[in-house]
Amino acid sequence: MGTREASFLLGISRQRLLVLLAQGRVKGAKKNGRFWEIPVSSSGMPRIIPARRGPKGIWRKQKSTKPKMIHVNQSKIKGNFGKLPEQLEPILSVKDGERNDYGYDLYIPGPCQIVYRPYEPAKCGAHLWINTYDPVQFIDTQFNPATARQPSKQISI
Repeated sequence: MGTREASFLLGISRQRLLVLLAQGRVKGAKKNGRFWEIPVSSSGMPRIIPARRGPKGIWRKQKSTKPKMIHVNQSKIKGNFGKLPEQLEPILSVKDGERNDYGYDLYIPGPCQIVYRPYEPAKCGAHLWINTYDPVQFIDTQFNPATARQPSKQISI
């Protein structure tokens, strides 16, 4: 498995994973030329060796059991009307647990479910949203992938 897939599974940025690889903290990882080969355990997740000091790591230990919620914010769509392209606010949000990330274009690589609940809205008030268990990517207008953990201010329009 490569660094992009492993970082999605672990729920950390690719840059953080590269730091962990450089420190030798990814169990069984080997560098083959310019690329890293990262093995997965029986649970399908890469194994990270915890550090002896400092704060506890925030990566996932197992695959997510709760789906990510993808929501299109109607009020931001209305608020963007008539604005210049550089002033547009991101309208898409990906809610993953307590985390909420924003962006403009979104790629969902795996299966997903569209949910409509007019009488049971989500906590944010949404009546229509998309659920997925797979990692998602925010994509800018040049179609350079940026992980969903990247803040919207760093995604160019």
